Amino acid sequence: MSNKYELTHVKKNEFLFEKDDSAEQEVEVYLKKSPADQQPEFLLKTSKKSFSIHVGPIDYRPYFLLKFADDLAYTIGERTLPVDGMNNFRDMGGYEAENGKTVKWGMLYRSDHIYNATDAGVAYLKKLNIHTIIDYRSDEEIEKYPNKTIDEAIKTYQLDPAAHAAELSAQFTASKENEDIHLINTIIEQKEKGIFVNQADVVLEQYRTFANKANSKEAFAQMLRITASPDAAAVLQHCRGGKDRTGFGAMLILGILGVKKEDLLKDYMFTEENRRERNRVKMDGYKKLTDDKEVLEHLYSFIDTRSEFIATSIDTIIAKYGSIEKYVMEELGITRNLIDSMKDMYLE
Repeated sequence: MSNKYELTHVKKNEFLFEKDDSAEQEVEVYLKKSPADQQPEFLLKTSKKSFSIHVGPIDYRPYFLLKFADDLAYTIGERTLPVDGMNNFRDMGGYEAENGKTVKWGMLYRSDHIYNATDAGVAYLKKLNIHTIIDYRSDEEIEKYPNKTIDEAIKTYQLDPAAHAAELSAQFTASKENEDIHLINTIIEQKEKGIFVNQADVVLEQYRTFANKANSKEAFAQMLRITASPDAAAVLQHCRGGKDRTGFGAMLILGILGVKKEDLLKDYMFTEENRRERNRVKMDGYKKLTDDKEVLEHLYSFIDTRSEFIATSIDTIIAKYGSIEKYVMEELGITRNLIDSMKDMYLE
């Protein structure tokens, strides 16, 4: 069903429901304690295309069952979750997939690193039933920014695609205190040597590298095998900011499940909204270290989120293999049985 309601957590315990089609249709809204809750609580009936609901106080992550007069019904949840200290923790559920199915809520998560999670944030994460964490960061990143522990029972896998642009690799190997100035000095040195390239080209090349480089293919192939394990879910994958490495991994999973390209781009671009304030603060810090406009534009390219970035990866794959599914089978060695297992686990 297109033009489903979208859900936004506007403030504590208050949720905004919106859809962008022109037709008004009566809907009943029920509160669920989990996606599988069989005894949801009736909240209201409305025909509005936009409405708010207050559900507090609650001590669980809420989901909402929407029932329509034509016997259509579906569950929705908030996309970006309110994990204190983190800015890009998201649920990958709810997208329409192949054969009229939908990606399950509460099974596949993506995020920035867990280093910044507060005690309240960790307490929230404990309630999400995460069984598996896939950490795309390098040894240097993990050493500098160790994740907070959610639960000792969670299995964590480090799968570094080793696909950073040269400048970012230099940043990651610098000390925590000096990484910004080290990155700036690297870029200035390139500029002075005449080897400074267009910043967008650097990032676009990185996204092509995700699809083609041996280290990247090995890491993402292992990610898919882990995600397909019967006891893996709920699975959280993350890098540092939850944009590039995580964006490619999320695209592979959703692509295998049959999510359309327009929704793959949509999922990727939630990062732009989630990191807007973080990026402003980051650029303010850079401006204290350099006033070179060209260098600042180059720096912004590494934290910017543009749909063309992930589209480059998708288009690179489609041009050569015809589909994301064929790519993971032919290039990553993922079997048909494993793909079918993922669809059984993550679609409903």
